[in-house]
Amino acid sequence: MKEQEIAFRLLRSALDGQAPDLGNGPIETPVWWSLFRLLQKNHVAALTAEAVGKLPEEQKPSRDVLMPWLSERVKIGERYHYQCKVQEDIVERMERHNIKTLVLKGTTLAKHYPTPELREFGDLDLYFYDRHDEADEVARREMGVSLSNDRNHHTKYDYRGVTVESHYHLLNGNYPPSNRSYERVLQEHMGQPTFEVLFLLRHMAVHFAANRLTLRDLSDWAITCKAFKDTADWTCVQSTIEQYGMTQFAAALDSIAEQRLGIKVPLTLEALPSDIKRVEQDIVYGDPNVDAHPEENIGRLGWKLKRWNSMGWKRKMVFCDSSLRLLLASLGSHAASPRSVIHKM
Repeated sequence: MKEQEIAFRLLRSALDGQAPDLGNGPIETPVWWSLFRLLQKNHVAALTAEAVGKLPEEQKPSRDVLMPWLSERVKIGERYHYQCKVQEDIVERMERHNIKTLVLKGTTLAKHYPTPELREFGDLDLYFYDRHDEADEVARREMGVSLSNDRNHHTKYDYRGVTVESHYHLLNGNYPPSNRSYERVLQEHMGQPTFEVLFLLRHMAVHFAANRLTLRDLSDWAITCKAFKDTADWTCVQSTIEQYGMTQFAAALDSIAEQRLGIKVPLTLEALPSDIKRVEQDIVYGDPNVDAHPEENIGRLGWKLKRWNSMGWKRKMVFCDSSLRLLLASLGSHAASPRSVIHKM
């Protein structure tokens, strides 16, 4: 059985709670090591640890592989609970100043998982509605943080070992340009299940076009759609997808979620087999042309140009903006933040 097939079967087991079916034969230790590293890169090693534990004894990886896998589960779980405490700390501080906080992704997504703490955390993304400047001042004055303003749609700081992004807007209004009108769509549905679906999909689309998604992102999409299958306005979701040029992308995601994870997304979108295969491959392994980030020097500019060219097919799948408009917007974004040309942001 191929590595990619095993990865999906373990992930499906992690989401539905059933024992994974890996056939009858044993899996060699080198394959298990390769699989473990692949799932780590996809941020689902902890999530799939329980699935590995449900395998029959003769199919389980050797102790040399199993112990690091179980350690990953413990580490991610502990990190999750710690970040939850940091999140609660910040939210409570803001509440004392009557500043409302919306948590984007993170725990908002994790709560839909069978075991929330196994959904690997990234940064802590927070939105303070129209009071982000006040929220930043509270963070600076009461939490003693140093804020970075390198991004034009959020500030960034480290608090108690957790990276926090304080969002001015739900989306980056500069790139792609269509995000500005998409932001208005999100504001109209704020606080509703439809918002959760539309925000997650756009966030994923932007990351897909800029670099790559991972199996964690695919899991987020599938599990969120499952959670809101009876409460989101799927007619609105589908019309928005079509209006903003995300049909091919969403259709491929939905097909992969159904075929690989057994979760049917309540949309009626038709995906081309070639799109499904290409998107799936990109999610699992990424693009070798963009995975390796060079040092922060002038050579990074050449890498960015190569990446821009390599990502053309993705932009066509997720944005309604013209190629020229996207190029000009990207150049304008770099001009507004010159450090982004050769530095990792």
